[in-house]
Amino acid sequence: MRESEKKQRQGQNIISDETMEYVEILAKLELSSEEKEHAKKDMEEMLDYIDKLNELDTSGIEPMSHVFPVNNVFREDVVTNENDRENMLKNAPNVSGDSYQVPKTVG
Repeated sequence: MRESEKKQRQGQNIISDETMEYVEILAKLELSSEEKEHAKKDMEEMLDYIDKLNELDTSGIEPMSHVFPVNNVFREDVVTNENDRENMLKNAPNVSGDSYQVPKTVG
C-alpha cells in the first residue's frame, strides 16, 4: 500500500490478510491475489458504511422486523361443507367399505 493510500485509510476499517484468509476458508473460496485485494477493499468499504450508519441517531425510532406492516395472514378455520362421505366416495376409483382403496406402494 502506498503512503498516500495509508493516509486515506487512516481511521477507517482495515482488514488484515489473516482475516481475509479466514473469510476465504469460511466461505470455501479460492481467490487469486488480485481477487483477494478487490474483496478486501469491498469489505473495508462495507464496514466503513456500517460505521457511517452507526453515527445516525436512532433513539426515537421503534425497531421493526419487516419493512411492511405484517398482519396475521392466517384465516379462521371455517367449515364450508360437511363431511359427506357418500359423495366423496363416488369420486374414488376404488372403494373398500367406507374408505378409499389405494394401491400398495411398499413391498
